[in-house]
Amino acid sequence: MKKKTKYTSALFFCIMLFTFEIQAEPDTNPEPNNERKKFHIYITPVYLSRYTEYPFRTRPEKKTLTALYGLTNHLYMGISYSRGENPEERGMLAYTEPRNSSGTQEYKKSREGEYFVFRTQYFFGGNVYGSFNLGLEKGYRIEEKNFLQFQGNNLQLIPYSKSTIYSDRHFASAGIGYRKEIFEYFILGTEFEYGVMNSGNTNQHYTFDPGYFNGLPTRYVTDQLILRDRNKPSSEYMFISFYAGIAI
Repeated sequence: MKKKTKYTSALFFCIMLFTFEIQAEPDTNPEPNNERKKFHIYITPVYLSRYTEYPFRTRPEKKTLTALYGLTNHLYMGISYSRGENPEERGMLAYTEPRNSSGTQEYKKSREGEYFVFRTQYFFGGNVYGSFNLGLEKGYRIEEKNFLQFQGNNLQLIPYSKSTIYSDRHFASAGIGYRKEIFEYFILGTEFEYGVMNSGNTNQHYTFDPGYFNGLPTRYVTDQLILRDRNKPSSEYMFISFYAGIAI
């Protein structure tokens, strides 16, 4: 009986030792479900944003494409690019002098809201990640010129033009997000960002003939005293994005 008990104890000890050695070995073959694909490419069709300064030159967020590469299974780096709003050129009705006259002006705007963002994302566990982002938004220009005044059958070109130049801007944000690969090749995700955006500079240039206006044009005085775009301080902003794309 004692001999049988001795053999049983020895067998139990060997099983326990073998089990302990297996558990102590590192997991060199993680489950396939935890292995992310190297390339994540997605677009952002839906977003919400809010700025602390108002009015403030906000950043158009539509048409944003993001491409990321996984340096490791946890660390992804890449860029986002937005084309912004297309250049615009049109004729529009304009206030002219004297008040009983009507007129038009030529309006031109270069591409607005084009920007690049360098993104770094780190997955803490599962599908949750933290991010740090640095961006640059390109400036743009608005021109208002070729004022045409109509009085009866007379057509007159008013010697007045205005150019508004918006400088490049920098911004940075940190965030937390959730991204999941579904159906093997598709991804869905959302991210909350909190950051600071530089206001940039706004410069206005005028060209006019003081002799024609018998002094300063009324619209010039109005811009300087009332409607002129003032350079505001930097603004904090919150940005929530919802995106979808592919994993390769």
